[in-house]
Amino acid sequence: MKYIKYVRYVVYMLIMRLKGIKRDYIEKFKGEEEAWKYAQEVFRKWTYFTINIIGMEIEVEGFENIPDKTCVFMGNHQSILDIPVMRYSTQRTLDFVAKKELAKAPLIGYWITHVKSVTIDRDNIREGMKAINQAVNNIKDGYNFTIFPEGTRSKDGKIHEFKRGSIKIASKSKAPIIPVAIKGTSACFEDSKEFVPGKVKVIFGEAIETENISKEVERELMLRVEESVRSLYEKI
Repeated sequence: MKYIKYVRYVVYMLIMRLKGIKRDYIEKFKGEEEAWKYAQEVFRKWTYFTINIIGMEIEVEGFENIPDKTCVFMGNHQSILDIPVMRYSTQRTLDFVAKKELAKAPLIGYWITHVKSVTIDRDNIREGMKAINQAVNNIKDGYNFTIFPEGTRSKDGKIHEFKRGSIKIASKSKAPIIPVAIKGTSACFEDSKEFVPGKVKVIFGEAIETENISKEVERELMLRVEESVRSLYEKI
């Protein structure tokens, strides 16, 4: 039965990639914003299909901490499944700051590069700054973003040090930061590279404002976010 699941998923992903043709058509004749809306709807449907076919039971706590305005979500990262889990848990459109390698991934790479998400080249400082500035502009324009400040997926179940550059996106955009802790996604795929049904817990912490903060507070902002995520994770 599990092989049927994989076949269904591969077929779904191939169809999803073909939907890129429609996205390109929409962009050409209706504009970039309409193309983005279509891509976000494809993302939403992929989210629910992925969660259902794997058999993830997602429990969300702290949803009331998400303000009704553009936000930057920052949390730990254990699996590629954190992407659909975040889309499901926030119940809003989302774009991501991703490492450049994800843009080259088969099928999903197309969608990462054809929304408002940005990819970071950690080996190229100049290009990295361009991507950061693009993300800042997108957030200022009203697009919600998710950032995983560890920079890559944790392979030992622990939360690793947050990268300082991540905080610049939130502080420059002046959007509130929503700390988030995720647990259980690694067991559902990353650990065995197989679909494994399981429980996933997501906790949103209280919003951390970045507007009108002093330089001193800004310097301590990343530490505050990291400590908040760690504290939330310990509750799971």
